[in-house]
Amino acid sequence: MQSTQLKAAEVFSIPAGNCWVHCTAGQVWLSHDGHDVILERGQQWQIDNTDLTVIQALQNSQLIVENLAEHELATRCSAQAMASAC
Repeated sequence: MQSTQLKAAEVFSIPAGNCWVHCTAGQVWLSHDGHDVILERGQQWQIDNTDLTVIQALQNSQLIVENLAEHELATRCSAQAMASAC
C-alpha cells in the first residue's frame, strides 16, 4: 500500500498493474484506459490493465494505491469483522 500526497495541479502516474486508487482527501482527476474519472474523498477506482494511469490533483489531495491482493484481503477482513459484531 502506498500513500501519496499531492498539491493542487500536481501530477502522479501509476505504471502498469492491477490496483485500487483510494482518494482519502481532496479531489483528483484520473485518466485510465480511455476513462476520465473525478475522485473525491472516500471514492475509489480500480485499475485493471497494463496501461499507464495519470492522476492530477484538482486540489490538495491524498491517495492510497493498493494492489489487488491487499484490497481483497482488507475487504474480506472488514466483512468478517462486521459479521462477528452482529
